[in-house]
Amino acid sequence: VRALGETDLNPVSGLGKISQVIFAGVTPHNIVANLIAGGIAEAGAQQAGDMMQDLKTGHLLHASPRAQFYGQLAGSFFSVIVAVLSYWVFSTVYTIPGPEFSAPTAAVWLEMSRLVNGQPLPTNSTPFIIGSAVLFAIPPLLEVVRPNARFLRYIPSGIAFAMGIYTTPNYVIPRVLGSLVAEAYQWHRVRKDPKVARSLRVLIIVIASGFVLGEGTLSLVNLILKANGVGPATCAGCIGSICSGCKL
Repeated sequence: VRALGETDLNPVSGLGKISQVIFAGVTPHNIVANLIAGGIAEAGAQQAGDMMQDLKTGHLLHASPRAQFYGQLAGSFFSVIVAVLSYWVFSTVYTIPGPEFSAPTAAVWLEMSRLVNGQPLPTNSTPFIIGSAVLFAIPPLLEVVRPNARFLRYIPSGIAFAMGIYTTPNYVIPRVLGSLVAEAYQWHRVRKDPKVARSLRVLIIVIASGFVLGEGTLSLVNLILKANGVGPATCAGCIGSICSGCKL
C-alpha cells in the first residue's frame, strides 16, 4: 500500500512471486498449493491497494468513509459471483487458454511454481536470463549517470521487453499503432498551437479509455453472438490461428 501511495505502482506481482518462493519451502513439490498461496497474496495486495485508492479519492471528494466501506463490502460480495459466472460463461464458449484468450499471466505463474518446486528451466534458459539481466540493467544505470541525456528516450524498457515475451501480437500491435497515431496527431496539433498540449494529452487519455471500455463491452456482445452460433462475417485480417472462428 505504501509503494502504491508513493509511486502509483502496486508491486502485487512481486509479492505473489515471493509468496511462491516461501511456500515452496513450506510445502515442497506441491504446485497447486504454491499457486493458491501466491494467488491469495497477490489478490490481497491488489485489493488493499484498490481500497486505498478508493478511500483517497473519496477523501478528496469529501465522501463518507463509512459509506465507501459498506459499498466495498457489497461490491466484494457480488464480485465473487459475477467473476465466477463470467469465467464459466467465457470458458464454455471460448478455449482458455486459446487463440483469443491466451492467459499469458497464467503461464508466468505456472512456470514460476514449477521452478521453485525443483523443475528445471527449459534448455538454454540460463544464458538468456543472465544476458537479459545484464543487458537491461544498463538503461537504469545510464539514467543515473546521464539523467538528462536525450538518447535515453529511444532505449526500450526492460519491463516492456519482458512483457512482450508473454503478450501475443494481437494485443501489442494495436497498442503500437495507437501510440504512433496519437503521437503523430499530438505533434501536428502542438506544432500549430502549443497551448493545446495539455488538453490534447487529456483528450488522448479519454479516447484510449473509451476504446478499452468499448472493447470490454463488445466482448460481451461477441460472447452472446458466439454462444448462439453466430460466426464471423469474414476472415479478412486473420493470420494463422489467431481467430478461433476462422479456419485458414
